[in-house]
Amino acid sequence: MVFGSYFDAMVPDQREQERLLPALHQRHELGDLLVPELVLAEVVELVAAIVAADGAPNALGGLGARLSYRAEREIPELIENLRGAPDALAFLLAACVYEGLNQRLVREEADRLLKLSGDRLTALLPGTDSQGAERADRPNPGFVFRRSLTELLHAVHAVRQEREIRTEGAYAHSVQAVVFVRHRQAEAVLRHVWCEYGQLSELLVEWLREVNRASELTRSVGQFMGRAASWGGGGHALRHLQALAESERMTSRLIAANALGIAAEDPVLVAEVRYRLHRWSLAASFRLRTTVAYACGAEFGLSRPDLALQLLHALLLGVRRRQGEEGHGDEGRVVLAVRVAIISLFQAGNEARVFGRLLEWLGTEQCDREQALSLFGQLLQYPDWFIRKLADKTPESGLMVEAIRRALNEESSFEATCAALLRWADWGQWDDMVFRAVENLFAALARSMRSGEFRLFVELDDKGTAGWAGLGTARASLSRWRAGEQREAV
Repeated sequence: MVFGSYFDAMVPDQREQERLLPALHQRHELGDLLVPELVLAEVVELVAAIVAADGAPNALGGLGARLSYRAEREIPELIENLRGAPDALAFLLAACVYEGLNQRLVREEADRLLKLSGDRLTALLPGTDSQGAERADRPNPGFVFRRSLTELLHAVHAVRQEREIRTEGAYAHSVQAVVFVRHRQAEAVLRHVWCEYGQLSELLVEWLREVNRASELTRSVGQFMGRAASWGGGGHALRHLQALAESERMTSRLIAANALGIAAEDPVLVAEVRYRLHRWSLAASFRLRTTVAYACGAEFGLSRPDLALQLLHALLLGVRRRQGEEGHGDEGRVVLAVRVAIISLFQAGNEARVFGRLLEWLGTEQCDREQALSLFGQLLQYPDWFIRKLADKTPESGLMVEAIRRALNEESSFEATCAALLRWADWGQWDDMVFRAVENLFAALARSMRSGEFRLFVELDDKGTAGWAGLGTARASLSRWRAGEQREAV
């Protein structure tokens, strides 16, 4: 069907089709060429070859051998036949890279690859005993063609899934996932080796705690480490997680945070996980405390937002106590981890809970006001919830106005808060709800203009253009101040 459709598109004239196809039929049966394993690109390749031949049977004589799907099918056998010939393997690879270039260049590059490879293209190494006497050849563990991926997949009862496009992270990328044929085989294997082979479990922890910092890797490792806690049992079930939490590598601490959320799904371990996180939140080690913050922003905290916010508050109080003390220059890392966790909880649907808790912290003398207002300024970068409340003038909107006013009038939080509000004003050009929210907010701010509100309005007057939300309110307020109708900003 695809062949017919594409052939019709390439050669719309019926008489031209009748001229081209007989040239193919003199050498090949079309049904023999259109095998089920062809992909769309190879069907296109076949049509292009028929059109390019322009009705000449000789031009289509070797078409069957030239089609790329046949090459794909024959490659494993080709590699297998060359396993004992390192010079031929080197020449094959060089010819693949430099196909179409002069034979001397291809041969020189093949020789250079062979020299560079050392023994890596040699399947068998000569065997010798301790006295140097010759013995039977032995397999070379460094042979790069020792095991193909297909052989490895078959050996462990796994398969490659069809290629798919994934969009996690900054860029889209194609993936061919490795999955086991049998459901939950991965967990069964890991549980077995963890419980049955003590030294292997130590090797696995050593290997996985050095994993590269990529979210897909740390997430998978964290899931395994969390499940392993319930497999081990006993009083040391979380021992391997504490080692990760104390690691100098932030990646290891992220793994520990993810693993604690998985371990807490076990009803036997959840109390111990809570206890450890509470104890670590008060620890002297900033590494343990950052791990607590990461856990609050990961699965553990997202499932228990109230507990997560309690732990994060304890971390902030600890930072305040330690700031200025000798040897505590890493407290900024704890604050950064807390900020990430707060944003994660806020974005997960806990907007009212997070906002309410920040207001509570601002109302207590123990809390560092600058830190709390700085956190609030960061939340304004994710405005959907604030916009809805301000646009509809809900009961929370008055509290929001007061919090924004306080953030504008604190030097440490002014820049982030002002930048967020200017973006809102810009967006108001295109969105009626945003426009209404900003107009309501700026009208409330203009009623009692202090230095923070004044600076915001000056920035808006300077950068805003026609159509920006709140621009009229800001300029009118500045005009009243300049005319002496409103008291000076202080």
